[in-house]
Amino acid sequence: MAGKARKRKSGSRSSRLVSLLQGVLTTVILVGAGILIGSFWGQWRSVLPEDATFETVERPLEERIKVEVLNGVGERGLAQRFSERMREVGFDVVSIGNADEPGGRDTQVLDRSGEIGAAREVAQSLGVDSITIALDPELYLDVTVIVGEDWREMLEVLGR
Repeated sequence: MAGKARKRKSGSRSSRLVSLLQGVLTTVILVGAGILIGSFWGQWRSVLPEDATFETVERPLEERIKVEVLNGVGERGLAQRFSERMREVGFDVVSIGNADEPGGRDTQVLDRSGEIGAAREVAQSLGVDSITIALDPELYLDVTVIVGEDWREMLEVLGR
């Protein structure tokens, strides 16, 4: 009987150890999830103050939002004009060209990297009120702007 009592006692000790390890593991997972959610929430909420002007946003080149500008309306030289103005207001335009398909009436902002704060900042600078998520990590950029038929309004918003 004494042998059985010892077994029970040692079984109890190992079950306590298992419970302790489960508790530690659960805590680590919850803390990690909290950090991940907090990081996402911080990016989601990153919006410039209402009184900020894009001419005053100064960032080192390596921290600038990397943007691709695509001409979606076929207006000759439009992507180049847009890229020049976007560079003036602080964006790092890394690529320009023509869209594969017509862009339509409205200029589109595409989030390419999952950095929703970057896409929001570009959209806000253009006066665009929606963002399309179209992640493509092979592009090595943050945002694609497909210039639509409203391009004259967009250039005015950008200060031209």
